[in-house]
Amino acid sequence: MLVMYPIINLRNHKMDLHWYLRALEEVVIRVLSSTFSIKASRLEGFTGVWVGDKKVAAVGIRVSQWITYHGLALNVNTDLTPFHSIVPCGIRNRQVGSIKGLLGEFQPSTGCGKAGVLHSNDCQLIDITHSSLIKEFSEVFQLEIFHKTIPMPEFEDTTPRRSFTWKLT
Repeated sequence: MLVMYPIINLRNHKMDLHWYLRALEEVVIRVLSSTFSIKASRLEGFTGVWVGDKKVAAVGIRVSQWITYHGLALNVNTDLTPFHSIVPCGIRNRQVGSIKGLLGEFQPSTGCGKAGVLHSNDCQLIDITHSSLIKEFSEVFQLEIFHKTIPMPEFEDTTPRRSFTWKLT
């Protein structure tokens, strides 16, 4: 799962929470279409992004003084088994989906990261989706993205982490 929690001053965009929700959904719809040729849409009366009757992205925001918090969660390679035992988001007669499940072609192979956690195809899928999310987010919100790699020494693994900042274009 990829989670995107942008912190944006809506005074620099539109001071409209429905617009912001729909814009976040648009980011995911564009990612699925442009990167994976998956036709996704909104479902009347529901928040999130859907492929058929499967919800692939949840959107939830918090806004204080027009500064946004929280954002979206996109199911990339999420184990969906636990969703069989609950009614996710209180929505009956709908399922939860993932990009991996929709593509059907990303099968486990050799490992990456910590042993047994992710497989190389999962890592590729997450990386591809992450890059596309950043690209589509910058286009929808008309922002220029600057990448900065910062080491995170407090973690056991010393893999540098990426940080993003943006400015209005």
